[in-house]
Amino acid sequence: MQAMLRDDILLRARLTPPRPNRRILPRPALTARLQDALDYRLTLLQAGTGYGKSTALAALAHAHPGPEPAIFWYSASESDADPQRFLAYLIGAFRTRLPGLSDLPQTLLHELGQAGRADAWPQVVEALLNALSDALQAPALLIVDDYHFVGASPEVAALTERFIAHLPADLHVLLATRSPLQSPAITAWRVRDEVLDITRADLAFGPAEIESLFRETYGMQLTAEEAAALYDKTEGWPIALQLVWQGVRLAGRPVAGPRQLLAAGPASESLSALFDYLAHEVLGRQPPAVAAFLRDTALLRELTPGACAAVTGAPEAEALAQLQTLVDADLFIVPLGERHYRYHHLFHDFLRGPWAADPAGARERHGRAAAYFRGQRDYEEALFHSLAAGEYEAAAGDVEQIGEALLRAGRLEAVAAWIDALPPETVAQHPLVQRFLGDICRLRSRFDEALAWYEQAEKTWRARGDRAGIGRALRGQALVYLDTVRPAEAENLLQEALRHTDGLEDRETRARMLELLAENKLNMGKPAEAERLRGEARALRDEGPTEDVLSVRVKLRTGRLQDARQVLEGWLEAEQRAADRGQVHPPRAHRETVLLLSLIDSLLGDAASAFRRAEAGVALGERLRSPFVTTVGLMRLGHAWQLHAGQVPPAEARDQAIQRYQAAIALGDQLAVRRLRAEALWGLTRAYGFGPGADLASAERAAAEGVEISQWAGDQWIGALVELALGAGYVLAGQPEPATDVLGRALSAFRECGDPLGRAAARAWLGLAHLDLGQGERLAVCAEELLALCEAHQYDFLFTRPTLLGPPDPRRLVPLLLEARARRIRPAYVTRLLNEIGLPAVQVHPGYQLRVQTLGAFRVWRGAELLDPREWKRDKARQLFQLLLTERRALQREEIAERLWPGLPPETASRDFKVALNALYKALEPGRASEAPSAFITREGATYALRPEADVWIDAAHYEAEAEAGLRLAEAGDDDGAIPRLQAALRLYTGDYLPEALYEDWASEARERLLALYLRAADRLAAALIRRGQHADGLAVCQSILGRDPCWERAYRLMMVAHARSGNRPQAYRVYQRCVAVLKAELDVAPSQTTVALFERLSGPGELDAVEV
Repeated sequence: MQAMLRDDILLRARLTPPRPNRRILPRPALTARLQDALDYRLTLLQAGTGYGKSTALAALAHAHPGPEPAIFWYSASESDADPQRFLAYLIGAFRTRLPGLSDLPQTLLHELGQAGRADAWPQVVEALLNALSDALQAPALLIVDDYHFVGASPEVAALTERFIAHLPADLHVLLATRSPLQSPAITAWRVRDEVLDITRADLAFGPAEIESLFRETYGMQLTAEEAAALYDKTEGWPIALQLVWQGVRLAGRPVAGPRQLLAAGPASESLSALFDYLAHEVLGRQPPAVAAFLRDTALLRELTPGACAAVTGAPEAEALAQLQTLVDADLFIVPLGERHYRYHHLFHDFLRGPWAADPAGARERHGRAAAYFRGQRDYEEALFHSLAAGEYEAAAGDVEQIGEALLRAGRLEAVAAWIDALPPETVAQHPLVQRFLGDICRLRSRFDEALAWYEQAEKTWRARGDRAGIGRALRGQALVYLDTVRPAEAENLLQEALRHTDGLEDRETRARMLELLAENKLNMGKPAEAERLRGEARALRDEGPTEDVLSVRVKLRTGRLQDARQVLEGWLEAEQRAADRGQVHPPRAHRETVLLLSLIDSLLGDAASAFRRAEAGVALGERLRSPFVTTVGLMRLGHAWQLHAGQVPPAEARDQAIQRYQAAIALGDQLAVRRLRAEALWGLTRAYGFGPGADLASAERAAAEGVEISQWAGDQWIGALVELALGAGYVLAGQPEPATDVLGRALSAFRECGDPLGRAAARAWLGLAHLDLGQGERLAVCAEELLALCEAHQYDFLFTRPTLLGPPDPRRLVPLLLEARARRIRPAYVTRLLNEIGLPAVQVHPGYQLRVQTLGAFRVWRGAELLDPREWKRDKARQLFQLLLTERRALQREEIAERLWPGLPPETASRDFKVALNALYKALEPGRASEAPSAFITREGATYALRPEADVWIDAAHYEAEAEAGLRLAEAGDDDGAIPRLQAALRLYTGDYLPEALYEDWASEARERLLALYLRAADRLAAALIRRGQHADGLAVCQSILGRDPCWERAYRLMMVAHARSGNRPQAYRVYQRCVAVLKAELDVAPSQTTVALFERLSGPGELDAVEV
């Protein structure tokens, strides 16, 4: 079995049951009780030291050597309280008996450990559970012996409970522990009868078993009275019984020896006192050499010949011989592997006890042990003994040897505990230890403490003139500012740290410094410098051009969104494949792939993708337990909500966005990372300034703070985004004068940052401001640069869909395009854009599309704004518009007057017409100058009509187009093509045409025509659905047909077929009966012969698949 972790090698002996001692009495009843564990989720074997828990479990394991039931073994130790080590051994326990077990849990543990992801250990548990679900085919039992060593760790206890809570059906768990285990989960499992409790009462020997033990195992015959006396004194405590035998055997006493031995013992009823007495008896009767060996080696946690030789001063061969003597004498020694042992825990405690009276001797032997383990490069064991010896300088040196690797492996708690054991004066002399403390605080998001430790380390290294050390301390401080995106504070630190790498041989360190500088330059809005520094780092490593997070962020901040998106989507696919294998990358703060993609999607105007990826980013942050990632995810979700206005009411989208930004700010404040507020404040500036009922005062407050933070952090790019949003808000609010000042500053900042997309957006908003101010020449300059940038960088999306930087309604930019076309500014590109928008021939445009609902109700929207009915001023203005919509042709003024004012004198009708027409103009285009042409209504002499090229969307027109297209496809037999078109048509048909003009003759023909089209389209759709076996959907359409025309006989036939094919012929009969009744009541006719023939066929025994529908 390979090592689970780079720095931790698993001991095989702890993953296999110990070999049964030859002096073990078989206990069938106890073994049978333990076998009941296969009927419970969890078995708790709880008893104090010396009750033979491990012995009983080893007997159980060796009683089942075959594949069923599979028994997995793990003997825990004190060092396994570290969650990473615990999980490594847990996985190793299963791999010992399941060589085909997936590598995913092991790989994930290694990757998370290297990434310092101590918060993500539950993912390893889930990966292991999934792997076991696939691998286990029969009942199995996991035994964790000595669980008390790890169960006191809250992290390990939580991981264990998580594992037990989601066990595969065939797996059961047995925990052997000295201490009782209590938790809400265990209580709940007990209530459900899923826990088996085995206690010391089950493990204790009864009088009969004591008699059998001494007779069959120890070769001593006891009378029933002697066995009862032993039981009364020892309470059946197995280790005490063994000590009694050892005492009698060493004394060479006759059969009556046990009674005599106990009679000389303590009067106390305490079992621990009895144990001490018996152990003294056993130890006192050992040869002096063995007793001395036991005493000296008691300070070792585990026994090997080399370690024993080091503390005793004897040759290694002699130490090996002594160990073998202890094994042969069965003196409470437990084998762990080849030449690898430990003392029984209770006996070990007893042997260590006397050293309290000789602390100097104990320290001297601990010192020997530390030197031995240091020579073996086992620095963890050396640390234990150095600390016990009070050799703090040596211990600090051991921490320096392994601290970096263990921090990379995620073992923050272990390193922190070791450093906590060092006196402050020792820590003060070891700047590398201080740097480790800085790393620990930084990784725990305690940034101020981290800075203090890094600064202390820097001061110590400066006093010693250690250039490499100074660079390490400065790099640590800079990492705090990079993690919290504060480039201004990081810059000087990184520059100085880089200088300290001059002349050093460590090329990798210098390359890493250059990469950190590059990232910081990008955070400062200097992508060109970032790219140059990144190239220098690659050159130091002799690498060719590659893509990394920094290069992608450079693309993002320099307007190369599609390039960045392509790279990131490739990464996201790779990350998804890795996640499917159970691998999870470490948290990357604001650099997460899915969060970068969400921001790019918002900038590109891909609202659905931005929303989906932002939600995934929030979930990722919660899964990784990374509040930083969650905060960034909330901000990106706020951006996505701002673009979601097409799916929900604009006010709701704005409120949802504001809630996400405020939540992100609150979470960022908890992390004490002020820089995190900047992006959220950008979003708030846009949300307050763009939404319906814009709150410019709130937008200005958010912008002021956002700009201040960006200046404090040294991030010019984010400051430019904030000012762009504020300036755009002024434009939308009809305040172009202040907009030009703010947008001018944003334009300059984007130019300095090298971001052409930001420049294009700033020029677009400035162009609109100049258009509102009537500043034609300035508008022309803006249009020229805007169109040049968009054509060169393929930024067409600014004109075709809502984006985070552009107007909420891209139609706002159409007047600007028309001005450019009139001035012959890039005419070919303008023509292409207008074609793409769908307005190739438009001549006049108000900056919004007119959307009209005529089916089921009459409503008009100017862009996203619903026209209030009171804005019509006069009913005839609304009716005039409805008439023009209905006729869709030029109408003479007299014809209009005759339709709308029948019976009035011509002069009166002409006057009322003019009044209604002016009211109509004002309702549709409230911002139009009185002398300007209308964007929607054209006049030629005395004729009036809707402009054929006008930007008007009419539901009835789109309904007709979809329905006719669907019917043509249905006629051609293309159900796959027809169904979606027909469904789209039916969704548009929400009711009769212009229901408020129900009694107007000019509306009735269109109303009847559209209803007839609906019935034909619905009929064909229902038939197509039923042909495809979508009976429920087909029945729903038939019901809607009958809701509008209860005498549509073919709908009844389709329903009969659908019910019959669904196996519900009685319901088909009821449909026929309903058809007969309705036709009789409504038309006084009988069903057609076709319907009767279908009913007769349904009444027969034949199949119905061949019935045409």
